[in-house]
Amino acid sequence: MKFFSKERSSTRSGPNAARAATFAAPVLRRLGKPFATSRPNAPDTRTGQAQQTYRDLLPRLQIPINAATPDQIESERLRAQGQFLARQERWDELEDYVRTHDQNRAATNSGTPLSELMLFGARSDVVRAAEHALLHGKPAEDADFFHGIEAMEYLLEDIPDSYPIALVVALMHIDVGWAWRGAIARDDEREINREAFQAHFARAQKILERYCPVKHHSPALSAARCALLPGAAEPTKALCAEYESLIALDPLNPRHMRTLGNYLLPRWYGSFDQLDLQARRIAAQTYELWGAGAYAWVWFDALLVDPNGLAEVEIDYFLDGIADALERHGTQHAANLMAAHLHRSWQFALSQYDTGTLDHTVATALRDGFDMVVHDHLREIHPLIWGHAEIGFENTSRVISKERLSEKGRDVALQAVAMPFMTSLKAGQTVNFSPEGITQISP
Repeated sequence: MKFFSKERSSTRSGPNAARAATFAAPVLRRLGKPFATSRPNAPDTRTGQAQQTYRDLLPRLQIPINAATPDQIESERLRAQGQFLARQERWDELEDYVRTHDQNRAATNSGTPLSELMLFGARSDVVRAAEHALLHGKPAEDADFFHGIEAMEYLLEDIPDSYPIALVVALMHIDVGWAWRGAIARDDEREINREAFQAHFARAQKILERYCPVKHHSPALSAARCALLPGAAEPTKALCAEYESLIALDPLNPRHMRTLGNYLLPRWYGSFDQLDLQARRIAAQTYELWGAGAYAWVWFDALLVDPNGLAEVEIDYFLDGIADALERHGTQHAANLMAAHLHRSWQFALSQYDTGTLDHTVATALRDGFDMVVHDHLREIHPLIWGHAEIGFENTSRVISKERLSEKGRDVALQAVAMPFMTSLKAGQTVNFSPEGITQISP
């Protein structure tokens, strides 16, 4: 057990047209062969054998594709339920639901707390109105989203001493604060945006300071306190303590560990050294539940957000964590999550190897880990997970629709899953995935 260790080309005809066409043809042919990735002195990636693309072999790769998982359906239902109860002003019912889900640590297979989904639905109308009004960095002259914010504030007077209702209002202020700050893409955000961000976060803090997460035994309250940290003057001091408290309240939910790791990146409030140390601390504290799994979870999103972490993470420990996490909580959601992550990280590692910034052993280890997950755990494809992995799980961009993201994810997943079986597929074998395992049938 280890704890510390574009420029468009012209379409006009001319003397260079034939030469351009001659050049373009082999290039386009190479683009149609995603597995032909030979590199001089590159690590063994086992992809150079393929003379066919995975699309040519798809009829022989038989794996279920689940584009509408129970997790997605449940999440949409709970958000809609929270929104409906808020629109009908059935606050007592909403309060009961949120409290019950929170106290029971109820979550989807992806680890999203059911209380969080209902709380999001309950405040979504007000937040979307604010985001729309702030689309250009300031409210439109006829925008009246403040009415919705005021209506939320009145709830605190009508239903005092209710931490679920306090969460609805506080989280609404946090979301609106981010709408102000995020409305400007430039680093030199305007003073009015910065002041509004701070004002909304200060108001959220004022609301939440009346409720102690430990006293109420509430992960939802603890998570809200963590969500306040970006508004603090010096968030680094409280970051690890707040997240350790949250993880202690809800240790079976890996989302808290994943968020902690992301915030410990150098671009936020930490460093790779701090991130690795904290990953080891959380792994030690949760060893009975996760084995080495927490080490992998804390590094999980961070590696995709900032692939430079691949040079800092202890890769063998990370892969041990992947294996332990799947052994203890090996749902198909988790298997897709791990496989998609390892495949994407492997691509990053290959790129860094090519530039001489990363040792080849990291790419080889990640590829081996990916093969292990596919062979031992993956039995169906969840396309949306793979689509999210391509842009980073913590990416909050809403530009890409779920449909496009799912379609992209399906293509990436099929290409990736075919790789460990390329020799068999090229030989004419059919590879069949089922809940019982993987069978390879000769022609």
